Amino acid sequence: MLDGKKIREYRLKLGYTASDVEKLTQNTQYPTCISKSYLEELERGDKKNPSFQKVVVLANILCCKLDDLVVH
Repeated sequence: MLDGKKIREYRLKLGYTASDVEKLTQNTQYPTCISKSYLEELERGDKKNPSFQKVVVLANILCCKLDDLVVH
C-alpha cells in the first residue's frame, strides 16, 4: 500500500505542486497520466491501491525508488 505522506514529502522536497506532477505525467514518455485530483486523493489516503503503472510513474517523477513510497 502506498504511503500518501511519503508521496507528499517527496513532491514538496522537489518543489512540485500537484499541478506540476500532472503536467509532467502528461509527457508522452510516461504511459499514464496522474491528475492533480488523483494525486491529492493518494496523498490524503483516499485512494489506497493505484495501478502499478501509476506507482512507477510517480517514483520516476519524484526521483525515488518504488520502495520509498510504500508503507512498511
